[in-house]
Amino acid sequence: MRRAKQLLTPRIEELLIANDEGKWKPEATEDDSNVLNWLIDTVKGRDRNAETLAHVEVLLALAAVHTTLLRMVNVLYDITQAGPSLIGELVAEIESVARSRKQGDCWDKAAYDSLYKLDSVITESQRMSPPTTLGMKRLFREDYTFQTNGLHIKKGTYTAMPIYAIENDAAHTSNPEAFDGLRSYRQMEELKAGDPDADTNQFRFSTPTRTALNFGYGRHACPGRHFASLVIKILFVRLLTEYDFKFLPGSEKPGNLMAHEFLFPKPWTRMLIRRKAKGICPY
Repeated sequence: MRRAKQLLTPRIEELLIANDEGKWKPEATEDDSNVLNWLIDTVKGRDRNAETLAHVEVLLALAAVHTTLLRMVNVLYDITQAGPSLIGELVAEIESVARSRKQGDCWDKAAYDSLYKLDSVITESQRMSPPTTLGMKRLFREDYTFQTNGLHIKKGTYTAMPIYAIENDAAHTSNPEAFDGLRSYRQMEELKAGDPDADTNQFRFSTPTRTALNFGYGRHACPGRHFASLVIKILFVRLLTEYDFKFLPGSEKPGNLMAHEFLFPKPWTRMLIRRKAKGICPY
């Protein structure tokens, strides 16, 4: 953190001064479209400080990069462990979406949103191997009593929600010990069968619900969750269509390591990967 601040603070200070003087504002260009510029342009009050913004930038990078990478690794483990049947369904879905696209059309967000089975697999993977077992952490700056149940929290108390326990409670998730890649997909299809106009977004990876709180909830839900979903799907469309995966003989999906409340896949696991002879990625 100290080294990052040494690198970032001078540039942030320079841009803050230029922005305050009306000499600089981020343009709608690729070069200017980055989190640091957006922070400098929008931050107000006491947070309009170069060292504070450098600190925030590092925390954002930590939250965005490693969580997305961990999800990619766990999804790869989960579909490999599930075997050819699930992989075949995911590949068939990708091919179906590809056939529905007009020739020359790019794979836009709508195409990736149509990968309901892949979305379901990502959702189930996160349920079983979330980045953290605790979430929605809050520091109470004043005494507070919840009206629903009378629970009283004293000023200065640091709290968190047991998000892993909530989502994996059998009252909310049937047979929670088992990985069921198409769990959310089936729930979506069942809801649509009963009401074709029903909103099925509640079953999507990027949608927080009262019992799926990995991205937070309400107006404080993670703003990058839609981007993370898209990045993971882009990767797996290519991986599933162009590569085969297998665990080493005699091995299976590794367990997770836990550091405090955070979960990480074991970093020394090796897999067999080969390029398909006729695999073609649709984008």
